[in-house]
Amino acid sequence: MATVAASQSVGDLAVETPGAARVFEQMGIDFCCGGKKSLSEVCRDKGIELKVVLQAIADQTQKNSAEAPDRHWRREPMQSLMSHIVERHHQYVRSETPRIESWLVKCVAAHGAHHPELSQIQRTFAAMVSEMAQHMAKEELILFPAIARAEGGNGNASLAAPVRMMMTEHDDTGRALVEIRNFSGGKFAVPADGCSTYAALYRALDEFESDMRQHVHLENNILFPRALALDDGNSKP
Repeated sequence: MATVAASQSVGDLAVETPGAARVFEQMGIDFCCGGKKSLSEVCRDKGIELKVVLQAIADQTQKNSAEAPDRHWRREPMQSLMSHIVERHHQYVRSETPRIESWLVKCVAAHGAHHPELSQIQRTFAAMVSEMAQHMAKEELILFPAIARAEGGNGNASLAAPVRMMMTEHDDTGRALVEIRNFSGGKFAVPADGCSTYAALYRALDEFESDMRQHVHLENNILFPRALALDDGNSKP
């Protein structure tokens, strides 16, 4: 079993240590946009005992040591990883967005007078997914093909600037997701007067955030570092 060091970044731990990503998800530890922070730093900031997190990781790793949360994407072809991101995560965003938006419309109409936070969630979600649609299109039409060319030894342009732009946009999405969660009271807890649609909405938003964490993790912590490692060798000045 791999030794987990408190000085390691949570992003690296999520990639390298089976079970770590699941534990971080359960404890609300951001391992995608905040993936560069060390485990000790994150625990201090969130007021979580380091030994509790370490034990949880050890328990989860032992429970399912054969299943790495990233499916060893660091060793598989980047083209396979990019296809997985598009087919699994981009498609998830595109399929879930209309459903969540329709529930938001219904909940704002039925409960908005007593729960103004619903309108705040609706506005933030709409702005976020509009930006995400453009972001995913840029990845699929420009960045991912450029990475595929670089992986094949045919890169003719630096990947640094577009990767940096995508990571900045990931940060923007992360902030929007935090705002949405905070508007809900931090836990997506349905109020006592909430209906079944209200409950379905909050469950969907929680799942959307969870999928986005894994989505950004695969790009920020695995795909982009691998692509940039090829950049110097394949790009022309």
